[in-house]
Amino acid sequence: MTDFIECDWEYGVPAALRRGGMHGIDFGIETADRHSFFTLAPERRGACLTEDQALKNGPEAGERHLTVEMAEGRWSAVLTSRLRERSLTLSASLTTLSPSLFQDFVVRAVFSTASFTEAAIAGEHFEHTGSNIYHQHPVRHAVLSGPNGTLEIRVTECTALSAFEQVLYIRDAPEGWVVHARLIPKPPYALLWVRWFNRFARLSLPDWVSRAMLSVPALKSRLWYAAERGGRNALQLQASGLAHLNSGERIALTMEMTFERS
Repeated sequence: MTDFIECDWEYGVPAALRRGGMHGIDFGIETADRHSFFTLAPERRGACLTEDQALKNGPEAGERHLTVEMAEGRWSAVLTSRLRERSLTLSASLTTLSPSLFQDFVVRAVFSTASFTEAAIAGEHFEHTGSNIYHQHPVRHAVLSGPNGTLEIRVTECTALSAFEQVLYIRDAPEGWVVHARLIPKPPYALLWVRWFNRFARLSLPDWVSRAMLSVPALKSRLWYAAERGGRNALQLQASGLAHLNSGERIALTMEMTFERS
């Protein structure tokens, strides 16, 4: 068995990664506004990919350029991936092409459930139970570990401007261990947003209604990122802030993942 990372590439982005029994199964970026959601995965909604070019596609590096129109903004992005003997570095930058609203901006990696038995982040230690809870903290380091080996996760670069703060989370989702290096809006928010999703409908309240609801402290405390905190059994009703960027502004994240076999 090779001691190097084996990587399958798909249009400039790692599609699958293997080192011993540690398997990466999905990599990319995500972002959203109130009415659209962008991802490289099939779950994209309300976002139109107008340009998509892969400038490199392995075996040691990948580069992909995107231009995307969303319901509340238009932007371009550059994704770069660099593979070394024991590590993978994912970088993404987004530059607005029009005034735009954002719920978040994410560099994403997913690892199979069988790859690791425990996660550790900001003093939390937990196993994969399929809870789908976001174990999210304003930190730059986390660890996945198990009999197959250890994965050290580090956010090594961040351009957040004044509208965002950087967080990192691990989620024990049904599809595996989900790791997101994430930019989320910080006060003062451009807009406040209360939304409710289910498999039949999506309801998004306007800013003035959301502000009226969230002016009640007890209600705000209960709704603020409630679906993320509640996990798989939570009602998909939550409140959050949105960030506004002017045209020509840039945000960026880099996440480095280092594998050590047992």
